[in-house]
Amino acid sequence: MAALSVWFDQYWFPVLQSVGIVGSLLLTLVTVRRDARAREAANRLLLLEQHRDLWRDVHERPELARVMSTQTDLIAEPISTAEQEFLNLVIVHFHTGWMLAKSGSTNTLETMAADVRTFFSLPIPRSLWEQTKHSRDKAFGRFVDQALGGG
Repeated sequence: MAALSVWFDQYWFPVLQSVGIVGSLLLTLVTVRRDARAREAANRLLLLEQHRDLWRDVHERPELARVMSTQTDLIAEPISTAEQEFLNLVIVHFHTGWMLAKSGSTNTLETMAADVRTFFSLPIPRSLWEQTKHSRDKAFGRFVDQALGGG
């Protein structure tokens, strides 16, 4: 018992310091995990808000009605400026969702690919994508093209 008392007298402070350091590291880990979850939730909410705002435009702005049409003659009536502006916002929205999916947040890449396939199979979005894909992020372009079955 005397040896324990001597050891304790000599090492109580370093042991206490070590316990404090380990405890603070564990507390930091818990805090970082909570912050990451909070950021992911915020990212989801922001993406959802952007999604809702974009699609509200389609329903509230008559000049965008053709964007969702499956039967469109782009030779007789080319893509309008309003349609181009809207579709560029949608493509940026898809790109943001793709980046978040790649980082393991929000949707999966499979879900994103299904959304890309559905949306870009429409004549107007597909045409604008083909016209502008070369000026966009190359990796995102490959993802979209693979989702569409062309890459």
